Amino acid sequence: MIEDKEIKKRELKDRIIVTADLDEKNAPRSRRRQNVNFFVERGRFILLLLALITAFTVVFTLIKRYKSYDKFKLKWIHELSEGSLVGYEKLGNGFLKYSKDGALYLKPGGKEVWIESYEMSNPKTDNNGKYVIIFDVGGNDLESYTKDGRVAAIGTDLPILKAVVSKTGIITILVEDSNSTYIFFYNKEGEQLNISIKSKLAGDGFPTDIALSPDGTALMATFQYLKGSSMMGRVVFYDFSEIGQNMPNRVVGGFDEEFVSSMVARVRYFDKINSVAIASDGLYFFSSKNVASPKLIKTIKAEEDIEAVDFEGNKLCVVYKNTSEKFNHTLYIYSKTGDVILKKEFLGDFSNLDMQKGYIYLTKDDKAIIMNTAGVIKYSGSLDSNIHKIVKRGLLSGFTILGDNDFRGIVLK
Repeated sequence: MIEDKEIKKRELKDRIIVTADLDEKNAPRSRRRQNVNFFVERGRFILLLLALITAFTVVFTLIKRYKSYDKFKLKWIHELSEGSLVGYEKLGNGFLKYSKDGALYLKPGGKEVWIESYEMSNPKTDNNGKYVIIFDVGGNDLESYTKDGRVAAIGTDLPILKAVVSKTGIITILVEDSNSTYIFFYNKEGEQLNISIKSKLAGDGFPTDIALSPDGTALMATFQYLKGSSMMGRVVFYDFSEIGQNMPNRVVGGFDEEFVSSMVARVRYFDKINSVAIASDGLYFFSSKNVASPKLIKTIKAEEDIEAVDFEGNKLCVVYKNTSEKFNHTLYIYSKTGDVILKKEFLGDFSNLDMQKGYIYLTKDDKAIIMNTAGVIKYSGSLDSNIHKIVKRGLLSGFTILGDNDFRGIVLK
């Protein structure tokens, strides 16, 4: 009997479920459920966050691209030091303010960084990224600057007609005497290089513009000359690499027939290969893919007078006169090969055209037309300050106005 009782106790004990053991066995499964729920919730949160970011980006892009404004709010004014002013050039992340007696480098908010002095009667500029040059048309002086200050000062024996600078700092200066014109080359330190081009006014004609390739190895020049009683145009390509050294006077290409009775006013390189000549009768796009033999790849005849041109990177902006009843201007943006990127008719008056960072600024005195490169006029009207330059600042509708005596921050509303 006693033995039977002991046997039954052991059987009962074996059937008893220990709670701690049960918890221990079930714990891993519970944690797995919690982990699964955590990842599901986190996935939902990430998807929701991505959806919100996408929606915000779309709204932000649409507002930035298509919203127009009819008012502005003045946010701040930074007074500039007294002094004469001719204009401003973008340099580094700031601006070079230049006048007849010196140059002043300013931060975007108007704070002065450095100042350099000179004396010029008719200062003009050329800007190619890292370098800005200021030269005295009709005079003999040229200054070259980076954001860190003056890097070269050049004096010429003959009066300067035009000067340009490449992205590498190579400087080309066009000068003249009573019978000829000369093109001289200088390195970024201002030392004259053993390269020059002489053109006789009686035979070659009078040069109207010059342009340097970004690396400074190629030059494009335009001339006007008389043939009988007609004024003719000419575009000439020079090369100063090993390819051009075997060519007479370094000439690798010349175009005359295309510019019969045409005035060629501007030339420009977009990059080492692509360039453009702007004439009174239209636009001429060239390719120097074969350095030894440049080709005219596209001609766009002007149906109306060309009023203004400007460049930014690989784009060309041209404003033509419009004689319709509704508009008085037509604006085009072309690619480096002459493809039309934008056509926009608009109404208004302007004397200066400036294209930069996705915006086009058409200004006159205190009035401005601000247009983006999608053709949307963001603002048209007075900005209550004589405008020399406008630059985009901020995410949406913020701009900085560079004026006679101050920088002004505004927000379009």
